[in-house]
Amino acid sequence: MTIGEFQFCASAIMGLLSASLVIASRYTNKAGKIYNKSLWILTAGTILLTVHFGLQYYFKFRSNGQMEECVFLNILLVQPAAWFISLSVLYLLRNGHVHRWEYFTGFLFYIVSLAVILVSYLSNEKLLSLHHAGIAASAIYGSMLLFLYLQEFNLIRHLNMILDNFYDCCSKEMTRWIKNTVSLLAILALFSPIFIFMENAIFLTSFAFLILFFVFYYAFNFICFGISENASVLYRANEEEEKERITLPAKMKDENGRNHKRVEAAIRHWMKAQGHLKTGITIQDAVDEMRIPRYLLTQWIRNTEYEVFSKWIAHLRVEEAKQLMTAHPDYSNEAVAKECGFSSRCYFQKVFRDLTGMTPREFQSQCNKNAKP
Repeated sequence: MTIGEFQFCASAIMGLLSASLVIASRYTNKAGKIYNKSLWILTAGTILLTVHFGLQYYFKFRSNGQMEECVFLNILLVQPAAWFISLSVLYLLRNGHVHRWEYFTGFLFYIVSLAVILVSYLSNEKLLSLHHAGIAASAIYGSMLLFLYLQEFNLIRHLNMILDNFYDCCSKEMTRWIKNTVSLLAILALFSPIFIFMENAIFLTSFAFLILFFVFYYAFNFICFGISENASVLYRANEEEEKERITLPAKMKDENGRNHKRVEAAIRHWMKAQGHLKTGITIQDAVDEMRIPRYLLTQWIRNTEYEVFSKWIAHLRVEEAKQLMTAHPDYSNEAVAKECGFSSRCYFQKVFRDLTGMTPREFQSQCNKNAKP
């Protein structure tokens, strides 16, 4: 495949991806305003990439060896596209709270990058060669993107903590695609100064293919995330966390277990009603059924070895699974997972092994051996 043919295909793929994002917006209303705005920011990035590859194909800058025009087009369109894509991640992770200075800083770095290229071009490379200007401009903007990605990594860790203390299953599976996206885009930002002047067709096509793959991976998972219930769970978890942080009485930090007995009594009553065996529950669902304030249960869990809601629920369900498998050794893993509130057989097996050090099958075999006279 020639460079021109690849550019045409890349433009078509990005165009179809942009159209898919627009269509997907009609089916993600339940995901919330934060998600939908992130989706439109991402769409702006894919549209810029569509235009970029289309112009590269139409003018044939690479094929004709016009590196100056090619580099300028990269700085003009690819950099803001990368900015929009990274901003969509940041907007989603921050629950819409992106500071004005972050918008302004991205725009400022973009202007500086363009200025470096224009100074070199207008001065006929007397002040700075176009080759070095392109590398400098790409490095300037790449450093900005890397700074954003470091922020996003910290936000992902914080988000996992919020989700683990809100939802009944491990949050890492829910946010793994975001972490992968941030990692992949950071790699692109790091190596873009090296590849911007690459003339070898194989290396250049390979790098462009990686860009397409990473963007497609992010957009595809982004759409799936919005169509599923995960986006609404994320939005609700952030909202509830913010409410709790604002309304949590300061005196609760120094109560030292004054409501310990009250919480334990509520938990016993809730477990007796098998509230912990319902699939897909949140900590808010639990405290509503227990009829206690959320901050009391949160504080109680933090004082245990489990620390967060998801780990505590996993422990309760695994203990229930042990009793069920001991009483019914003929039960399959699917049946046990369903009875004990796990979302799937695979998740049940993973959690069971993490907490007990053995698989459900190994536990059943051990129970059968102990039951023999």
